[in-house]
Formats: sequence, structure tokens, C-alpha cells
Amino acid sequence: MTVHRAIPQSWTDYNGHMNEAHYVEVSAQATDRIMEMIGCDAAYIAAGGSSFTVENHFRYMAELMAGETVSVTTQVLGGACKKTHLFHRIARGDGSLAATVETLLPHVDLATRRTAPPAPDVAGRLGVYVRGYADLLHPDGAKHTI
Repeated sequence: MTVHRAIPQSWTDYNGHMNEAHYVEVSAQATDRIMEMIGCDAAYIAAGGSSFTVENHFRYMAELMAGETVSVTTQVLGGACKKTHLFHRIARGDGSLAATVETLLPHVDLATRRTAPPAPDVAGRLGVYVRGYADLLHPDGAKHTI
């Protein structure tokens, strides 16, 4: 699980459910957690390496309301050379699927602001996740036009 939290009232909109901007926030928190897990953490970023989100694909299946608990699980669909491909499942407290978010992130050299291969240790840790998920089927909703 990459995120687990309650939805604050301030995240709801005029329809009474979680506003779409906060789906971005929750999925970004999940992406940040995966980046930390592979070693793309604050120290790595301070040393000049990072990943930028260049594309997201959202699918909304159920409303999320203030006070509900939301959990995000993340599957690493790919991580070759300069890019990472993630699939987040946003679930309600009862485990039912509320949304999915597919995310594509190239690795970037912060000095040049251009894509560059990650440090070997980061690439190695990412590879562990890629291999760990290799036997899983691509989830429903993945591989749209991302």
C-alpha cells in the first residue's frame, strides 16, 4: 500500500464528493512513495536526479466522500532505462475500487532538465519491482494511450 488516509471535508466539491484535483494529489502521493522505495528520495533529488510525471490517465468508478478512508496500491508496469510506468488503484475503505490512475514518469537530470538514465542503484531497485510484477496481467484500464 502506497497511501492510506481519510478524506477531509475540504477535499469535497459542490457535488459532495472528492474533487478530481484530490485524485491527482492522492495518486501523486502514491507515486512519491514508490519513488522513495526505489531510492529516488530527497537525498537523490538533492544530488540532481529525479523523475517527472509527463502523463496520467484517470478512470473514476465510484464516489469518495468526506470521512471515508482511501487506500492506494501501486503496481509497477514497467521501468526501463529512462522511464517508469505505474498503475495506482484507489480503493474505498471497504476495498471497492473508486478509481485507477496510470502514470508515466521519465527520469530526469535536474542540471539539464532532460531525460537521463537513473543511477545504477535506483535502476536496480526499480528492476526488482518490475520483475516482481512481471507475472501479473496488466490491470483492467491499463495501457490506454499512455
